[in-house]
Amino acid sequence: MNFILAGLNIDRSPVEYLEAVTVPKSSLKEHLDRLATHAGGGIILSTCNRTEVYAVVDDVEVGIRQLKEFIGTIPDSAPASDFDDHIYTLTGDDVATHLFSVTSGLHSVALGESQILGQVTRALQAAGEAGTVEPVLSRMFHAALRNSRRVRKESGLGRNRISISSLGVQELQNVAGDLKGLSVLLIGAGETGKLTARALRRYGADDIVVTSRSMNRGSILAEELGSPQIPFEQISNSLSAIDVVISCTAATDQVISAEAIRAAMATRPDRPMYILDVGMPRDVDPDSGDIDRVTLISLSELQAKSTQHQGLREDAASKARVLIEDGVRRFQERLTGLESEPVIRTLGARIEEMRREEVQQTLGGIDELTDEQSVAVEKMTRSLVRRILADPISFLRSDETSAVEAVQRVFGLDNDDEEDGEEAE
Repeated sequence: MNFILAGLNIDRSPVEYLEAVTVPKSSLKEHLDRLATHAGGGIILSTCNRTEVYAVVDDVEVGIRQLKEFIGTIPDSAPASDFDDHIYTLTGDDVATHLFSVTSGLHSVALGESQILGQVTRALQAAGEAGTVEPVLSRMFHAALRNSRRVRKESGLGRNRISISSLGVQELQNVAGDLKGLSVLLIGAGETGKLTARALRRYGADDIVVTSRSMNRGSILAEELGSPQIPFEQISNSLSAIDVVISCTAATDQVISAEAIRAAMATRPDRPMYILDVGMPRDVDPDSGDIDRVTLISLSELQAKSTQHQGLREDAASKARVLIEDGVRRFQERLTGLESEPVIRTLGARIEEMRREEVQQTLGGIDELTDEQSVAVEKMTRSLVRRILADPISFLRSDETSAVEAVQRVFGLDNDDEEDGEEAE
């Protein structure tokens, strides 16, 4: 079986392509079912800055083609003719290295951010519940999650708890100046909304209004902040009195139109508006950034800023890469062992059976054999068996991909009872 991956991310794809293939939680089960039908199954990891599909296949070329075709079916409308050009693919060990790096936060907009841990966990859980994940693929995801915790602990990568939300609020402060005294409308009360609210408080924002599609979640966050809450349907009507808009929902449709922003700005000729949109798909019409006195900050701008400052944390990132390489190597060793151990046990049983038969046939005609002689024969023949098996076992536990098949063929293990093989596993 071979690991394969196909996907798009904010580093390599225009935002409009990435948002076209974003898979919201509400429809993840439906897409996983389609993935099973189209490509035999896999795991879909869809976050604010990537959508990737992981799978294991026998035929890499066919599998990659199927994953790319599947991604092309995600958008509701037909994609542009060059859509396929933005999809990257990986195979074999590169898939494990990539997943371990993603899970550790090395490929996040905010280097080392920890939200990706929950996102990878949920992607794995969803695929498990849908029955679309192979055991070996599940093992790789679990290994990546375990190693990411080690990376954050030992490299210092996650020490500052940087998130997209904190990067965004920091950039807002850079363009707007002091946030204290500015009225802020926070749209979204999910995990990102909560992180954003905490970041706003750290940067001095003291006038925050909360709104959410879920009145219950919105009420909880508003109470935590000691802030008022408005109905989601009143967003457009409230914009005239707002200085800063931060939108971080999981909506599949646009939350704020350019027309609504334009109408609000017409009522306040001397006041600028600052908008932070960290939704994917985007919550705010991108044309809003062209309106006079409106500054729109999107994930693309945050990605550019993050890349510019990544050198500041390169020491931690370098340590993280070493730990990731070690984690991938350990996973590969365990995986090789998982594949070869049943064959090793079957081979050992076969040779032991042959040893006993030969001992019985050779010594069966001897009338008397002392205890010392019996022990000596057992010791000698068992030692001989260990020496015979040493090289085949070493070969089976190597990185040689054809080792299992070769040993099975040489020692005639292909003909073993299938029930025994399953029992050995």
